[in-house]
Amino acid sequence: MSWYTFVDFEYIDSDELGETPEFDIERRLAEIELLVTSNQYHRDVAKDICELVTTKKASFKLISYAVIEIFSKLAARFPEVSFAVRGRGEDIRDIWLREYAGGKTVLALGPPEGASL
Repeated sequence: MSWYTFVDFEYIDSDELGETPEFDIERRLAEIELLVTSNQYHRDVAKDICELVTTKKASFKLISYAVIEIFSKLAARFPEVSFAVRGRGEDIRDIWLREYAGGKTVLALGPPEGASL
């Protein structure tokens, strides 16, 4: 089982959508904390999200599927922000990528079946 997930973050600009706005972490922190805690995750996950958005790298003490779920909900909550997250768990095959635009997943790769279980 892979409990730690290492994640990279990048904003996505596109010809159709133009330049994406960035997360205003200080202004959005309370909303991010509410999203995290209302989904039964520890408050520290909100801090990890803020670290990721600020520094473009962070680790989460969660399995990959949980991290993907959180970022899918974050994208839906802030549809004006287009971004990508790439993760890898402790297992060598536990790798994945998600891109979000308009609050929806526009690209989903991995993790392979059985990784992080």
